[in-house]
Amino acid sequence: MKKECCNINEVVKELYNYLKSYIFGKVKDKTLADDIVQEVMVKLIETHQKSKDIENIKAWLFQVSRHTIYDYYKKHNLDFNIENDWNIEDESGSEISKIMVSDYVIPMIKMLPKDYAVPLMLSDIDKIPQKDIAKQLNLELSATKMRIQRARTKLRALFVECCHLEYDRQGNFIGCTIKDSCEPLHNISKKLNT
Repeated sequence: MKKECCNINEVVKELYNYLKSYIFGKVKDKTLADDIVQEVMVKLIETHQKSKDIENIKAWLFQVSRHTIYDYYKKHNLDFNIENDWNIEDESGSEISKIMVSDYVIPMIKMLPKDYAVPLMLSDIDKIPQKDIAKQLNLELSATKMRIQRARTKLRALFVECCHLEYDRQGNFIGCTIKDSCEPLHNISKKLNT
């Protein structure tokens, strides 16, 4: 763990709410989610005190969360097929990407100029076919496709501008940390944490 973090409090502060949301999404019970996230935090502190090396703390935390949920269901003889639903052996961080990035995608799309934000939202979030978007926005299909493509490029640039992007050794995206200079995302983050 020393390789990636020096301050356990910062790790807890940064990831606690993400883990809690992730766990709640799996167990659909607020009290149980609170209990499980506390158990995961205890495991984190115990591992930190033993000075064990963890190369990717975020992936490790989400893996421990999956195992802790699985253990709870197994201990209480509840029917729950975690392996098929969650790929329990997967340490790629894809769950992390979904949790961390999904919280910011829609607010960041809304930060784009309206001419780009609206078609991108309709296409990539609402999953409306581009020909229907063209009709709805009274645009030619080619103009609609161009706006959506440009919006994706602008959104990608906004992520690079506002976030320290993190990749694993294979080059797969695993998460992002908001840069100090990106006030709009810090405001969004504060809202998500309350």
